[in-house]
Amino acid sequence: MINPPAWLNTTLQTMGGRTVRDDTRTLQPGEVLVWDSRIAPHKTAAVLADAQTRGAGLVVSDVTALGVHTVPDAGLVLAAWARQQFPQQPAQLVGVTGTSGKTSVAWFARQLAARAGVASASIGTLGVMRTDSDFDEEYTGFTSPTALKLHPILQQLAQEGRTFCAMEISSHALALRRAEGVMLTTAGYTNFSQDHLDFHGSLAEYFQAKLRLFTELLPNGGTAVINSSREELWPVLGVVKQRGNPLLSVGTRNAELVVQIDRADARGLQLQLKYDTTPVPLDLPLLGAFQAENLAVALGLCVAAGLPWPALAAAAAKVSGVPGRMELVRAGNAARVPAVVVDYAHKPDALEKALRALRPVVPAGGRLHVVFGCGGDRDATKRPIMGKIAADLADVVVVTDDNPRTEDAAAIRRQVLAGAGANAQEIGDRARAIAATLEAAGPTDVVLVAGKGHEQGQIVGREVLPFDDRVAVRQVLESLYT
Repeated sequence: MINPPAWLNTTLQTMGGRTVRDDTRTLQPGEVLVWDSRIAPHKTAAVLADAQTRGAGLVVSDVTALGVHTVPDAGLVLAAWARQQFPQQPAQLVGVTGTSGKTSVAWFARQLAARAGVASASIGTLGVMRTDSDFDEEYTGFTSPTALKLHPILQQLAQEGRTFCAMEISSHALALRRAEGVMLTTAGYTNFSQDHLDFHGSLAEYFQAKLRLFTELLPNGGTAVINSSREELWPVLGVVKQRGNPLLSVGTRNAELVVQIDRADARGLQLQLKYDTTPVPLDLPLLGAFQAENLAVALGLCVAAGLPWPALAAAAAKVSGVPGRMELVRAGNAARVPAVVVDYAHKPDALEKALRALRPVVPAGGRLHVVFGCGGDRDATKRPIMGKIAADLADVVVVTDDNPRTEDAAAIRRQVLAGAGANAQEIGDRARAIAATLEAAGPTDVVLVAGKGHEQGQIVGREVLPFDDRVAVRQVLESLYT
């Protein structure tokens, strides 16, 4: 950890060699609980009381209370302790942040490294991935694991001989110091738009949280890989230059590493890679022009990590998309069968990208349908925004449920419909919404089922009910067209 403050060293000494927990449900008598009140301020009093009841040997927190060792930043304590206990990490660690695209970038970077002959892995929304198929075998519960989960994972990967690891680093992780102590080789930034205001409070705070990846976590000499195709990231370019770190600009135009789009349609993307003297043509089964930007960031991370360009250019010809990310479940090339795409888009920017990417794919005379909802216990301000995006960009809008959690599902739908307008349909049951949309879609139509992607459960209350958009789509299509 770079220049740890004096109070942190004192705290670690006070904790001694005892086991540390960040959840009272796993706390054993005599162990240390480290509680960051920013995670759930309303639960802090109950958590501290529970720790005392369970016989905690020491309670460390950023709140002042009886029997609590108070620190300025509890997240930093967790990260520092975890790094001490699990010091090994893959030699080439690359991190990526951004409102959307992190999962695809980490997926592409892992694939590129592996296909270039480097033992690789990725950590993020999909869990710990070593191959293209081991989904959720090591699901961590977060886009970026907590420090107590992350550092053991990194050590395990290093002990397996995996020298390259691509990590998604969320704004929550940056604010809560989850990724502190991770020795990054390089860091990338995909894009920035509204999200997580329920946690950060404002766009400015959200932006500053992400900026920490380049101002504090990326070490001196670490390369910043910035998608310069996105104007909102131009201020980040200035920050990196001012700090004096190496900078690699990437994007679909006007960058050092360019992934130029020659064609984007239902067949996929036809691209040209431009980094050294000879352009490299690619024809990839990826839907959506934005995937070219994600691929550019992934290639930039690998280049900045020291992987040879010829091997990466060859590997790029073999990349495949993330299941549940603009995944074409069944192409509309058979008689009467619409094209159906499942995507994880559950944020305004991601939904807009997905719909804009699909509009050029819709044949003449066809319609673009979208089925989507918004999650409960999350940023409510984005609900009418997403409703308006859907109404503006799709021809047919169906608003349904998407992980309502402990909120009233009907109330969530009303907030989405407030932005979608009177022409949107409301079908709360997600399976029925998908079925009704596919039944109404014609052979020249394109249907986007958005919000859940690869997820295999629907969270209602505190219960996770089995549900997979891709399975639901296949079942309906099979019943209709076989």
